[in-house]
Amino acid sequence: MAARRVVALAAALGLVAATAPCRAADTAPEGGLTAGSLLVRGRVVGAIPVGQFSRVEPIGGRVITPARPLPDFDVTYFLSDHVAVAGQAGVVSTKTSIRGSLIGDLPIGSTWSLAMTGAVQVHLFPHAAFNPYLGAGAGYTRPLAYEPAKPLVTTMKADPQLGPMLQAGFDYHLAGGWYANVEIKKIFLPPQVSRIGPGSATLRLDMLIIGAGIGYRF
Repeated sequence: MAARRVVALAAALGLVAATAPCRAADTAPEGGLTAGSLLVRGRVVGAIPVGQFSRVEPIGGRVITPARPLPDFDVTYFLSDHVAVAGQAGVVSTKTSIRGSLIGDLPIGSTWSLAMTGAVQVHLFPHAAFNPYLGAGAGYTRPLAYEPAKPLVTTMKADPQLGPMLQAGFDYHLAGGWYANVEIKKIFLPPQVSRIGPGSATLRLDMLIIGAGIGYRF
């Protein structure tokens, strides 16, 4: 329900922006971000797990997934002056551990995963120097390789995850084709079941990603 309200708000704001004139003093040079523009961004982000809940069988305890800094790159293509599609893909490492189990705290290991996101964005003032946007889409993660914390853990296996994503951010024109960018997005992930040796762990969390960086318009 919340996701539908945000998407409806983005569409309404996009319609307002499409009919609202920009002041000449605020207009970015060289045409701004318009239909056919390709914007490539690089950011440093913090990936912050929120709402963590887990169940570990048979030893009890809880799974801990720490926040971590990551590089972040995406490509955005403008279908029109106000509507764009954005996508990214990369490989990330996630380190997890168990706390408060019957045998104490212990590391689980690291999982290397393919992480992808895709979104449709509504850009409010693409011809202006300051251009906020809203987006909605999905995030997908697929485990590729595991590094179990031997000798306590010898095998690991996790399921792929697919969940809806909401995002908001802004681009600010610096000079030429260069733009500063700030973005926040939240990915609503389904529960993940992991096999850890002879036991299992069910983990539920959402991922909040906050970052800032720079982009170049082609």
